[in-house]
Amino acid sequence: MGSLPKQSPLWRYALTDLGGLAFAAIWGMRGLAALKWPLWLCITLIVAITLPLTWGFLSRDLRLGRPEIIVDHALAKRARRTRIIILFVAGMTLSMTHRQDLMLVVAGFVIGASYLPLGRAMKEPVHLLTGALILAITASSMLLTQPLHTIVAGLGTALAFWLGATLRLVRTLPTSVPDGAQIRS
Repeated sequence: MGSLPKQSPLWRYALTDLGGLAFAAIWGMRGLAALKWPLWLCITLIVAITLPLTWGFLSRDLRLGRPEIIVDHALAKRARRTRIIILFVAGMTLSMTHRQDLMLVVAGFVIGASYLPLGRAMKEPVHLLTGALILAITASSMLLTQPLHTIVAGLGTALAFWLGATLRLVRTLPTSVPDGAQIRS
């Protein structure tokens, strides 16, 4: 009697995508807060961008059952674990040395760099583009003074995430109408 192939539940894919969107929202809020805009306006902008993407990923992953395929699970798992460990160690080290001001820069480099092996593990060029954009934005923001540094690093990284998420959704959603479906005019 053969065993069924081991598959992750679809909600795990959705949670991964939603976790990325939450991270982008946090970065976006940091950038918008540096602009000193009213809180209600910042939250409205973040929600207006994040909700449609959230709906898109939930629809794709759960309703359509079409999550992105990971080709090299070992590489993807190593990249995610390494990212978490480095962020934790960096956070602790920067906190102990009273250099919390560098956390945004370190996080940008770690997150951007982690997208590169994830792109390879998924054979997904959008991940490679997103990682390269985050690395470039983080590096260029280091040349700026405050508050411009936080604005560029926060909003730039969030925009790179949102752009990457939008491209990934567009690439993975079905392009044809399913059999039996009717198009209403």
